[in-house]
Amino acid sequence: MYDNKRLALSIFWAVFGVVLMALSIAEVLDSLYAGMGGALTAVGVLQIIRNLRYRRDPEYQEKIDTEVNDERNRFLRMKSWSWAGYIAIMVEGIGVIAATILGNDTVRTMLSYSVCLILCAYWISYLILSRKY
Repeated sequence: MYDNKRLALSIFWAVFGVVLMALSIAEVLDSLYAGMGGALTAVGVLQIIRNLRYRRDPEYQEKIDTEVNDERNRFLRMKSWSWAGYIAIMVEGIGVIAATILGNDTVRTMLSYSVCLILCAYWISYLILSRKY
């Protein structure tokens, strides 16, 4: 599962994060980028550790391969995404109604666009998948 491209990408994210933090500390960039750099560095380092552990530990390698390739886990991931989609649509729909009642047109508009975008993505993916399967 892990290869040299993933390791290189993890190293890139860690180095990019350090560069963002350094530029933010030097006040070349806004302080927002320091937090983003810290997060990228942390994720990059954790992925490097995970990648190296995968290469060295056969038990861990078998565990990860099973997690990735197991049919039950694939089914659970698919179901989780579908539930997340339903929940997002419902919460945003309730948010649209609440924003309308409170008279906040900007929030109402953004939530409405988000609901529309998610439903369009659902419809397009449904059309593609119905042709494929």
